[in-house]
Amino acid sequence: MSPNSPKKHGTPSNRSGGGSAPASSSAWKYPLPKEVVAVFKSISSVSNPGLIFERFAPDMSQANPREKSAWRAQALKIAQSVPDSAALKAVYARWQALTEACKAQTFTLKTDWRFIPGLGRKTALEIGFSFHRYGFPYLPASSVKGIARTWALFELAALLALGEGKLNDLDQTLSKEDKEFDKAFERFKPSPEAKELAKTIRLVFGTLDQAGGAIFFDAMPTSAFQLDMDIMNPHYAPYYQGKEPPGDWHNPNPVTFLAVPKDKEFAFAVAWRRGAPRADLLEQACTWLKNGLRDLGAGAKTSAGYGYFK
Repeated sequence: MSPNSPKKHGTPSNRSGGGSAPASSSAWKYPLPKEVVAVFKSISSVSNPGLIFERFAPDMSQANPREKSAWRAQALKIAQSVPDSAALKAVYARWQALTEACKAQTFTLKTDWRFIPGLGRKTALEIGFSFHRYGFPYLPASSVKGIARTWALFELAALLALGEGKLNDLDQTLSKEDKEFDKAFERFKPSPEAKELAKTIRLVFGTLDQAGGAIFFDAMPTSAFQLDMDIMNPHYAPYYQGKEPPGDWHNPNPVTFLAVPKDKEFAFAVAWRRGAPRADLLEQACTWLKNGLRDLGAGAKTSAGYGYFK
């Protein structure tokens, strides 16, 4: 059956010849079975904004720019809805039970200003945001580990007096297998202190042939809250596209996006893998993570002051 079959889909779009944007979502057609569309339209409030943001969009294949802009604005407004606090409470309780069972060290930090997790993700709205499957913002464990490891890498680079251009080489060297690492690391002429720090980093974060001892958990908000609407306003779109030099005659192109507000509390946890050597290094892993969150930041636009914790 074709995607535009009226038997299979919801109410067709009643676009006017002038192409004006529809006043509400009821004017759009949705690429879903009509029964699902009916359920969606019957819902008066959204309990999982992340589901709407990431998985749902009307059929805009024939839409004009104004209609697409209207849908995007409406979808962002929906995504600002406060998630189900009961769902967050249940997920956070499970998170606490898991971290306790793993004997993890836990701590909380608050956002120093706005925080944007997952801005680079691809979505129907052409902007990204990391929503947990139950609709609240979170920082995935892989990102949490990356922040801690980056801070440790900077500490080692400072001991080796390396410039920024050598960081990638150092990063790849630290991940090498044991039989290759010693010879490769000697190229940096390390001091005994630097050798010991490199060994610690490899034990904590792992290498290509061995898992690291530290286990990093997803960072979870401790309460439900509404997201902020933020804006970036590039003024020289043709220049960024390589079409012409920048000039004052170019029109700005405002792009709205979602952000976690300031002073929102997130819980972090790090555990030590059972059977891994040097369990005493767990405290070091936590210290690296805290320093990274405070001084490097997390998520997008850290160079503009976003993503730092206190």
